[in-house]
Amino acid sequence: MGNLGLILGQRLSEIDWTEESAMTAELRKGAIYKTTTEAKVVEDVDVLVVGGGAAGVIAAIAAARAGADTVLLERTGTLGGMMTTGNAGLTSFITHQKSPSVQREILAELGADPSAVQIAGGLPMEITRRLLESGAAVGTEGTAGSYVFTSPPEFKWLLLDMMEEAGVRLLLHCLAVDTVQTDGNLRGVVFESKEGRQVVLARQTVDATGDADIAARAGCPFVLGVGPDDMAAKENEANIGTMTSMGVMYRMANVDLGKTLAFLMDHRDQFDMQAMALYTLEEAHKRFLKAEMVTFVVKGKQIGLQVYNSPLPGVVTLCCPSYAGNGLRVADLTRGEFEMKRTIREQICDIRSLPGFEQSFVIDCPDICVRETRHIRGEYVLSIEDVLDGRDFADSIGRGAHTVDAHAIPEKIRRRRVPRNWCFHIPYRCLVPKGVDNLLVAGRCASYTHEAFGCARPTVQCMVTGEAAGVAAAICCARDISPRQLDPAALREELTTNGVLL
Repeated sequence: MGNLGLILGQRLSEIDWTEESAMTAELRKGAIYKTTTEAKVVEDVDVLVVGGGAAGVIAAIAAARAGADTVLLERTGTLGGMMTTGNAGLTSFITHQKSPSVQREILAELGADPSAVQIAGGLPMEITRRLLESGAAVGTEGTAGSYVFTSPPEFKWLLLDMMEEAGVRLLLHCLAVDTVQTDGNLRGVVFESKEGRQVVLARQTVDATGDADIAARAGCPFVLGVGPDDMAAKENEANIGTMTSMGVMYRMANVDLGKTLAFLMDHRDQFDMQAMALYTLEEAHKRFLKAEMVTFVVKGKQIGLQVYNSPLPGVVTLCCPSYAGNGLRVADLTRGEFEMKRTIREQICDIRSLPGFEQSFVIDCPDICVRETRHIRGEYVLSIEDVLDGRDFADSIGRGAHTVDAHAIPEKIRRRRVPRNWCFHIPYRCLVPKGVDNLLVAGRCASYTHEAFGCARPTVQCMVTGEAAGVAAAICCARDISPRQLDPAALREELTTNGVLL
């Protein structure tokens, strides 16, 4: 155990300092010390969800609604992750087409018959409708389209209400640090809090940490960023291990976006379409006047920023400075925080020169947001070919329709055209990691290649995988089976009953 282990729990005055010279000889940078500490079991539940972001909150609600005794463990004091504290909004509920004219037709269909083009239902749609009906969100044609942006405080309140309604028990300000395993089965998770080290035991666990922290600690195989199955690696266009950069979406207030749009009418060289919404300048102005969701790219003196409006008057979200680093390394995260703040300060000076932004100021600059680290290796690895071909699967648990948004994408993938009303399917097997039983993974760390992850990582698709994982975990508890033994047909039947669009 080492001498360090001998002094755990002792006051300084109780230590025999005659051993000081021996101890200091071992205490040096780079050395490895093993410590031991007791951890009290505080819960023994059906389903434990680790991570309260886009995937985790949905997984917990879904499991509890399905009858499972459910606990949600979250390292911060707030639910929603990128949807709330990260300012990312909800993306994407409708099919997509790279052609602006065809995308306009899809938006017209959204207004006439949403069911013709919406590809996500279930809990993600229920939450979105509640936000829209309360005035806490802006959508397109009165419903959920390419983007839905929200009032983060009201969204956080709604999630807390839904946890209480479903009967989910919360453990906030708790950081998962280890796993409890017996004979290859995950039996629980160890976490740290102000109370020290404690344990939650569970029959089924859902890893919704974003970084696959639980799966990795349990010994599941994974790939960091670009893997050997990616086209970019096969064609030597990116190194294995390359990860999409980290970034920040920040909010500014006291913005007169109507004035900005009017200015752009006379300075069209400073306007560009946003890759998902594909609004023309006239369409953006029209939708803004109708108090609908608007997004476009505005070009300042030095930069181009994506602008998203919100239900809060005068408040916009800006996207997004980035920093290339490894989100699993403290040094990179720390350096990234400095670089993001410095970059945002520079961007503010630039954007204030635009009409409508003269008196604007920052109201929310989140911690740096990690886009990509681990992708677990599951029973199936979703590839970019599966995604772009729109391949359906017998065990599909939901759909997505986001363009490829990752940083190591071959040009021929970016140029690839997709059919009208394109969408892709996510197999249940992508949520079932190899090597460990009684564990499911949901969110951006599921079993995708780097290139497929670029389409599957947005918030709505994370929510879709969360609902599937939560329902699957509850069914496994009820039937006393492992996720690997679950018949996907039974899961799909339950998801369909819940309004999920398969």
